[in-house]
Amino acid sequence: MLKLKRIDNLDILCRDVAAAAEFYHGTLGLEYFLPYQPEQGWAALSAGNLTIYLFQTGVGEHAPRRTAVNEENAPGFDSIAFDVDDLDEALAALEGRVTWAHPEVITWKHPSGTWYRYRPFYDPEGNMVYVTEPHAGAGG
Repeated sequence: MLKLKRIDNLDILCRDVAAAAEFYHGTLGLEYFLPYQPEQGWAALSAGNLTIYLFQTGVGEHAPRRTAVNEENAPGFDSIAFDVDDLDEALAALEGRVTWAHPEVITWKHPSGTWYRYRPFYDPEGNMVYVTEPHAGAGG
């Protein structure tokens, strides 16, 4: 039987790797997983147990930006979400530095009692990124 352990890496194809690398490193604060050398056309950043690879491409057009409403989007990869301890603190740190994909914080509650507060924004390539504050069990 196949035994998957964890997601090792996520690859993002970019028109402008330098802008994406600056965003993920400078704006979001992710450390480089491997030394970044702009002339190589790629970057690798560490996001906890996930390595995000950014690769340069000049082929085709980017898919339209996704929205925070799933029913409005075509099938496919939707977003990446980063867990934070304090959503309000994270939002304050991002204010003026990102383009928000939704005008306010969203709260989602599951009948089990698990709930989330989150807010999406776009990276320089138009991909949707979330900061999310997850809560296990009853609350809200």
